[in-house]
Amino acid sequence: MPLKCAWALCALLAVADVTACNLSTGITAFAKRGDAPAVDDTGLKPPVLELVSLTRGVDGRASCDASGLLTLSVEWPRGTDYKLRELGFEFRVVGDDALAIFPDQPVAGRVDGRRSEFVFLWQDGPPAVQANIDLVVEVRAVTADNRRGPPAQLRIAAAPGS
Repeated sequence: MPLKCAWALCALLAVADVTACNLSTGITAFAKRGDAPAVDDTGLKPPVLELVSLTRGVDGRASCDASGLLTLSVEWPRGTDYKLRELGFEFRVVGDDALAIFPDQPVAGRVDGRRSEFVFLWQDGPPAVQANIDLVVEVRAVTADNRRGPPAQLRIAAAPGS
């Protein structure tokens, strides 16, 4: 009996390594109305961006150890016709997007006043296989009727294992 329990425990440990990381990032797809074509709207303002944190993947046995976590804060400026909860945001890498950190569609995050934090999760790998991160992220507001505001940009850089 103890030997069967030991084998079952070993099997569970092996399965835990194979399962994907399922951290909840709090990001949801932004619901647009209809299929209106995207229209640039200079009446919208660019958001104010801040890098909150960047955590690279580590060596380890847990399912999320090789994942990278990037947290960005988006502040919506005063003096616009829209409240933050009425907007989605597009995140796009300017240039080569080798890491594929950001979704292809506009997203919404948890709203706290005029700020929203967005947590992005990607397969970063352990430090031995990581490359330097040096990218410029462009973020713009999107309305439900697919009007797009001007972008704000933020440079993100990190060495492997940082």
